[in-house]
Amino acid sequence: MRKFIKTVLIIPLSLLIFSTMITTSAIDFSKNEEYYEKLCFGTISKENYTVCQQFQAYINQKAKDAKANLTKLQADLKNLKSDIVTYAQKVNEYEATIVELERQIRVLTDSIYFLEYNINSLEYQIVVREDNAETIDRGIRDRLVVMQGFLSVNGYIEFIMNATSFSDLIRRIEGIYDTTTYDKEQIKELQIEIERIKTDKEELERQKTVLVENRVNLEMNQDTMAQLKIEVEKIIIEFKQQEAQLMALQAELISDLNEVQEKLKKVSAALNAVVTSTGFMRPVASGYRISAGAWYYPASFGGGRHMGVDFAAPVGTPLRAVGNGIILYSANGCPTYGFLGSTCGSPGSRSGGNQTFLLTSVNNKTYWIIYFHLEKDTVRPIGTIVNQGDQIGRVGSSGNSTGPHLHIEVVYVGTNTLNHYASNWKGDLSFGAGWGDTGWSRRCEVNGNQPPCRLNPLNVFNVVFGQSY
Repeated sequence: MRKFIKTVLIIPLSLLIFSTMITTSAIDFSKNEEYYEKLCFGTISKENYTVCQQFQAYINQKAKDAKANLTKLQADLKNLKSDIVTYAQKVNEYEATIVELERQIRVLTDSIYFLEYNINSLEYQIVVREDNAETIDRGIRDRLVVMQGFLSVNGYIEFIMNATSFSDLIRRIEGIYDTTTYDKEQIKELQIEIERIKTDKEELERQKTVLVENRVNLEMNQDTMAQLKIEVEKIIIEFKQQEAQLMALQAELISDLNEVQEKLKKVSAALNAVVTSTGFMRPVASGYRISAGAWYYPASFGGGRHMGVDFAAPVGTPLRAVGNGIILYSANGCPTYGFLGSTCGSPGSRSGGNQTFLLTSVNNKTYWIIYFHLEKDTVRPIGTIVNQGDQIGRVGSSGNSTGPHLHIEVVYVGTNTLNHYASNWKGDLSFGAGWGDTGWSRRCEVNGNQPPCRLNPLNVFNVVFGQSY
């Protein structure tokens, strides 16, 4: 009987799918992927066959496109060193792709698990249905054989004429009618069961196809993600290696010097009254980790030059004046969150994000303190006189930044007064210490502390790379 049923069920699935597809309009699956994942990565109803087949084609193509984009990126990165800023500015896009690939991998892994379970269930259900159909078919055949012998013309007449009364006659006729009606119902049930088997087998084949394709997609996405992470790491390392020199290539002079000088003239008398601080105060009170030190980035970042120290802390963490002094300059034109390779910081230091420059007096010496990557709208106005410990901003991740932190640099300016240096400042954001190769050569530890020179903030603030405070 099963052989008979299988023969009946040979209806080309491709014809069924084609006949439905031609009436289905195109769907933009990218707008609601999660909905279609839930709809199609399991047992579906017949009316959803076509849309789910189209969605599966979309998923297959998406995996191929991600692989193709990776291959193109790998080819383009041959020019990495010469065009690092361009690639660095796209790191966020690459990382977003990685996040999406991770999500797809989770979904595909789940779909494979459920499809394997559903396939086993469908195979068992088909066996049960075929057994049931065979039982119904055998019963119909057996009764037909019996009825064929009994309901011959003579047998039928004999069965009727042997009735002992009129009521017995009626019962005998109704019995024959009921038997025939029952068989008709059984035939209908058999037809329904055969249709169910056909539907189950079509769905079984669909799920087996999806299972095979999703296994391929899973493996492809896993490989793409792993390789993309490697390429992103290459970009970050190369950018960190070039970062100090890239800053040196940027304009070191502010663009609004005349306006700043006018503001500074108004606070000249107040500057003369500033008392020197006794020792430095750390720029962050607590709840931070030293994520990068001077003069190099960690080896995991390629060990490129790093002219300051990074205090990693949550956005909004208060930043303090490390000594008594004046906010000689600040810029507040960037969103709180930036990205690798961002040049936001104008009219201040490009890439520094929202920033504050503090001219401070500590132990009768003058220092230039650079605060980068602040939260938007938290910097103090130019010309503000501050005392040690005053809040002068909050931690952000603005400009060239991949996570919340304060980047701080310390320049030893000399032994003259705050007023002297403020009055003669020409808008140089490094206060003469330079960046890149120039800043590297003007480290105080190698030039005999001849100002202007750069001090290592690890030593100034008595902190250690990798430690939390």
